[in-house]
Amino acid sequence: MLRVIAIDDEPLALRQIVTYINKMPELQLVAECRSALEAREVLSREPVDAIFCDINMPDLNGMDFVRQLTDNDVIQRRPLIIFTTAYSEYAVEGFKVDAVDYLLKPFSFTDFTRAVERLRQRMEQSTIFVRADHRNVAVQLCEIIRVQAMGEYLKLYVAGQTRAVMPLMSMKRIEEMLPSRLFLRIHRSHIINLQHVAEVGKSVVILDDGTELPVGDNYRAALDQWVAERSLKNS
Repeated sequence: MLRVIAIDDEPLALRQIVTYINKMPELQLVAECRSALEAREVLSREPVDAIFCDINMPDLNGMDFVRQLTDNDVIQRRPLIIFTTAYSEYAVEGFKVDAVDYLLKPFSFTDFTRAVERLRQRMEQSTIFVRADHRNVAVQLCEIIRVQAMGEYLKLYVAGQTRAVMPLMSMKRIEEMLPSRLFLRIHRSHIINLQHVAEVGKSVVILDDGTELPVGDNYRAALDQWVAERSLKNS
């Protein structure tokens, strides 16, 4: 699930974006904000994957707000941006700051879902930085095979690397940051990249590298649902 916030100083426009967000189960609305300053306060205390951001706003416009965003958290990743505006002249500037999409008001729910699909694709290709061994280590989300809890630390097993990356971080924190379309927690100590699942048993998951991991009782239902959604049904 992607954690998002919506920013717009116009109440009706903000209500429309929030309505669209709430129609999509893969999005979790963290906050709806009437200004960029309000959004900045939310970002200081909440992990956020993406922002739907208006541009023409008082005090601090959306473009300047995005330019000011810095990567300064434990997982150092700026939220992805989808601009929502009535002004087409900002489009070039929007893509210069690496916006995922640029929705021109008034936009339909179909337009919105296309933008979210681009957002999902970008999230799966995102690079994060984790603090390990006194340095910031770049890791691509799609290359994380699995995550294992080791006391106060985590072990991130990354494709092509012989040693696990070990940041000081909680499972809850990294679970919030990993896209649910790509990752699933199967145990209090294990999160897996679903693209590396080779076999699912009653109480075990086997990955394509042969690693066997236990399935916790509290996580069994979510795993069963994922398998059922991808199983061929008998005619």
